[in-house]
Amino acid sequence: MEARNITIVSTQNQNKYVVNTDATTLRELKAALAAQNINYSGMTFYEGLSHTELLTDDAILPHDVPYKGSVTNELVFMLTVPNKKIRSGANLSEAREALYTAIEEMGLKDTCVATYGKNFTQCKNSELMALVEQAQAENAGSPVELALRKLVDILEEDNTLIMEDADEIRAILDGTDMESRETKSPYSDKDLDEMFEFLG
Repeated sequence: MEARNITIVSTQNQNKYVVNTDATTLRELKAALAAQNINYSGMTFYEGLSHTELLTDDAILPHDVPYKGSVTNELVFMLTVPNKKIRSGANLSEAREALYTAIEEMGLKDTCVATYGKNFTQCKNSELMALVEQAQAENAGSPVELALRKLVDILEEDNTLIMEDADEIRAILDGTDMESRETKSPYSDKDLDEMFEFLG
C-alpha cells in the first residue's frame, strides 16, 4: 500500500498526531509510531472509520473504508489504556485479555513473577491492574512534567494558550519536534468525536 496519513489520538496524554506510513498491519503501524516517539505501550487500538478494535500485531489495518460518500485509507486510531475499558463495564474475559496484552506489551512478565511469585496468567485481575498502573505512572514522567502537562491542558481549555502552542509544548515534553508533526489531520475534532461515539 502506498503511504498515507494516519491520525492517532492518544487518551493517555490527550495528544493528536499524524503519521505518514505505508503500514498494512498493526505491527508495522506500531513501528511507525515508535519511529516518531509516540507511546503506545499497553494501549488498546480502536479504528474510528471502521469501528474496529485491532487485537493482535498481525491484524490487518482496515483499507478502502467508506466515509462520507467516498472511500479513504486515511485511518484514525484512538489509543486507550486497558483499565478505561475495564472500568466501563467490559465483560470479564475482555478485561482479562486486555490485561494480558498490556502485561506483554509493557514487558511486565518478569516483574509479575518477582512481585507475586507466579506467572501473570495465574494472577488476579486486581494484581495485574496494579502492575499496569504502576508501570504507567513510572513512564508518565516526573511530578514537574506531570504538573506542566496539566497546566498546558488547563490553559488550552480556557483559551489562554492556543492549540498550536500547546501542541508544541507537548511535543517538547514528548521529546519530539513539531516539524515531524506539522501535517494536519484531515478530520476535525467534531469528526473524531462522531467516529468514536461507538465506544460510549
